[in-house]
Amino acid sequence: MNSNFVVIQNAHANNLKNISTEIPKHKVVAFTGVSGSGKSSLLFDTIYTEAQRQLIETFSTFARKRLPKLSRPDVDDILNLSTAMVIDQKKMGNNLRSTVGTATEVNTYLRLLFSRIGRPFLGASFFFSFNNPLGMCEHCHGLGKIAKIDLDLFLDREKSIREGGILHIHYKVGSFLWNELVKFRIVDPDKKIKDYSPEELNLLLYSEPFHVKGSKEAVSYNRNFEGLVRKLEHSMAQKGEDEADEEEKNAYARFFKYETCPQCQGTRINAAAREVKIHGASIDQVCRWELPQVLEFLETIDDPIAAPVTRKAKYILKQLIHIGVGYLNLERPVGTLSGGESQRVKMARQLDCNLVDLLYVLDEPTTGLHPRDTQKLIGLLYELKNRGYSVFVVEHDPEVIKACEWIVDIGPQAGTKGGTIVYN
Repeated sequence: MNSNFVVIQNAHANNLKNISTEIPKHKVVAFTGVSGSGKSSLLFDTIYTEAQRQLIETFSTFARKRLPKLSRPDVDDILNLSTAMVIDQKKMGNNLRSTVGTATEVNTYLRLLFSRIGRPFLGASFFFSFNNPLGMCEHCHGLGKIAKIDLDLFLDREKSIREGGILHIHYKVGSFLWNELVKFRIVDPDKKIKDYSPEELNLLLYSEPFHVKGSKEAVSYNRNFEGLVRKLEHSMAQKGEDEADEEEKNAYARFFKYETCPQCQGTRINAAAREVKIHGASIDQVCRWELPQVLEFLETIDDPIAAPVTRKAKYILKQLIHIGVGYLNLERPVGTLSGGESQRVKMARQLDCNLVDLLYVLDEPTTGLHPRDTQKLIGLLYELKNRGYSVFVVEHDPEVIKACEWIVDIGPQAGTKGGTIVYN
């Protein structure tokens, strides 16, 4: 059997009509057809899912229990599969701690660079990381901004706690935390909030944690109390603005306002890290530049100690610029990228991957791409292919389809009138 082809036997997921076919590996292959014809059912729901399932099956039982459970796709067999990686338009995460620089590992190389040749000498690379306690700003915990609760939105001063004077979703009338507040009587729950003295209000909102006397009698367990505002603001500082689910995010967005950290001025790192410079620039300044300026900065460094680091960083930067996202900067949170931007950042990152014989699966990579950048995208697809990878692409753009080496057309129409191989 020819191992240079992915062999599919009787695929019948969704609207696929018992497809048996062979698709060449180590080529750029376009999957085409009208919307709903079955392209994604064949490529994503069958080929990619089975590749992922078989990969996960090689892991230990301990690891498999902590990974998503994938069912076998509706196909009799798929032969000669490689490890598959999808490069889609989904967001790369919603954590403020993940940026273009951290996601592409350019930040890693910059931290190594500043730790080696930056002056004054500071030491190991983690001293320049806003995700490490030794490098992050102590005030904002490496987020670059601090979340402050707007008391005018948080409190209804005309009501008491029992009447629902605390407007946050966690303290709505009848909730667990509301019940605790009423029973603990840290302050009088029947007194209107506007009538609290400054000392009472400070105790309710900003007190440091302390043991609640009589808590075991009130709620059957021992309990510490921490000021409501203090606790919520600390929670936000720990996890970042966008980590909560949608309901939580709406609750937080309603009550919080965000201010640039006054201590680090939004740079995220501490004063010691900001003082280390190369050619007059600190690492936080470099991360604020657009990518071509960062590349130009690295080109000026000819220290042999830095050569291995700058070579890697320059390669990734050139790919990002080439694919049309050079206008980004390294401090940009990945959660703020569009779908198209996320996909192109992922694609550029994969060019620094040293694994072999991978199968890359892409979903309409031209979406959101300016027509003048299409040729650059095609060049990137072929660069992946020339590294020995297989590149399978779902695409509607005629220019990309024409540039592919092989076409799998599924149709002829959508839904029940599709699901067959029209051309391969």
